[in-house]
Amino acid sequence: MLALALALRARGHAVSFLVPDNFVAWVRAHQFEAIGNGIDVRQLLHDAGARVDSVRWQVRHFKDVMIPRLFASFAGAPDADLIVGAGVQLAAASVAEARGVPFAMVGFCPCLVPSGSAPPPLIHSQWLPAWVNRAIWSVGRPVVDFALARLLNRHRRALGLRADVEPLETILSDRLIIAADHDLAPLPDDAPVRAAGTDAWVLDDEEALEPRVEHFLNADPPPVYVGFGSMVAARAAELGRQAVAAVRAVGSRVLVAGGWAELDRHLAGDEDVLVAPSLPHAAVLPRVAAVVHHGGAGTTTAAARAGRPQVLLPHILDQFYWARRIEVLGLGPSALPVSIVTADVLADRIDRAVNDPRIGSRAAAFGSMIAGRNGVDDAVELLEAIVDCGA
Repeated sequence: MLALALALRARGHAVSFLVPDNFVAWVRAHQFEAIGNGIDVRQLLHDAGARVDSVRWQVRHFKDVMIPRLFASFAGAPDADLIVGAGVQLAAASVAEARGVPFAMVGFCPCLVPSGSAPPPLIHSQWLPAWVNRAIWSVGRPVVDFALARLLNRHRRALGLRADVEPLETILSDRLIIAADHDLAPLPDDAPVRAAGTDAWVLDDEEALEPRVEHFLNADPPPVYVGFGSMVAARAAELGRQAVAAVRAVGSRVLVAGGWAELDRHLAGDEDVLVAPSLPHAAVLPRVAAVVHHGGAGTTTAAARAGRPQVLLPHILDQFYWARRIEVLGLGPSALPVSIVTADVLADRIDRAVNDPRIGSRAAAFGSMIAGRNGVDDAVELLEAIVDCGA
């Protein structure tokens, strides 16, 4: 979204952000107006009892915390000609309706679009026949609409809006943009007409490496990168230790990004292990032997652009879609769901990623093909068309 904002600003548009509290400082550092929505996502995931993989916890959290705060946060948001939502922004569509301005929803994975190519994100199995995927979408949609209506309609009435019996339709809107590389994660042929696709939005934000990281990357052989981004698994520390043991078992060095799970607090560095709180993908991933990660849209795309083999340990939602795509494209071995990871099994996956020449050559060729793509300019044109202010 920041990459999009920079492209919009370059075309002369004024952009402001309403973001989770833990992102406000970062957005403001790029000279954008930003206000917090009252939710610190990173802290939330560390709270006792947080269970992102539990549907029951998700519903309770959305009802009691997230949705009330999302609606309340718009009270301080400035007027705009267009509101663009992403992620779990469930209030923006209703607020746009109340303000009488257009709304566009952004997704970063084609599995958010009803089709036969993939089931809804809550379904982990990615090898179902197309007709089964369509049936799941068809059967599941009324259930989701019913649940969302119960969560949203009280807040809609407070805005002077009618009750919405199809809130999913409202949230996805008739202006749905899927920002994902068209070879890595193509928009399905049977996607709804309202869904428009662009390539992934890439933030060209160069970040200098710490000297110790630079030194570690310069040594031979290239290390294997391990990082789980914003995932905070219940057994994060154990997962980190198993990953390090697995990489060592195949004779490779290990570069660990602590991430939101704070693996840097649980893992000790060594001659063959370097642990850092965070590592910039663009500067690091092209210089590693393979990338072991959770399967988020951003990390999967960054590793693919870098031309590196990938080993995915999906935790939740669309990460299982990305795991399947990496396997189908031959950019890595079959995924290992995080719930069943052991050092021995993971070592086998890493060994294939590092030493199978077919995977290595496919990953390198794929990276060369997509490395220069950035969908932000196409997205700007789509948004300008919505408000009739440009091409």
